[in-house]
Amino acid sequence: MKESENKLYQFISQTVDLSSEDFKKISPKLTFSAYKKGDFLIKENQTCTKLHFVISGIYRVYHIENGKEITSYFNYKDRNQFVASFVSLLTDKPSKEYIECISEGELLSIKYEDWESFYHEIPALNTYGRLMAEYNYVLAVERIEALQYQSAKDRYLEFLEIYPQLLNLIPHHFIASYIGVTPESLSRIRKEIATA
Repeated sequence: MKESENKLYQFISQTVDLSSEDFKKISPKLTFSAYKKGDFLIKENQTCTKLHFVISGIYRVYHIENGKEITSYFNYKDRNQFVASFVSLLTDKPSKEYIECISEGELLSIKYEDWESFYHEIPALNTYGRLMAEYNYVLAVERIEALQYQSAKDRYLEFLEIYPQLLNLIPHHFIASYIGVTPESLSRIRKEIATA
């Protein structure tokens, strides 16, 4: 088994009992890709057809509203390792999101129709797909509630808790767009926390 495929196998196996024999059925459908900083996995109005697994790199999912970039979340090897424009992937409709590689990285990808076909053949993967959907639903609700009910300072503190490794690895205007403030407001929040 290739090293990148072994990482995916080990990741899934943390949650469900996926046999190596069953993974061998999936393996031929996987493709490996390298991305440079600034590359896009998908852009607005393209239809997402693949599910990607992060081997390395940092990926930003965002959309543009009234000319402003609004970051939904980040994917990297320690958080949200599966990356896709999920609404587009599940509905087969054009994406409203961009997924940008913001540091050089590598992905394993599989066509969603192939991934879905294994649900019937591999019960453990079917269970994993359900658990993954439930997990992503909880994340989405938590994100909505944070934007609706938390102060900008609390959203920043939560960012530090969720993405502790990213603070010095990504531009701060990406963090500002994630917590829903201007870069200037983010600077004020950071100063306030530093002097508290």
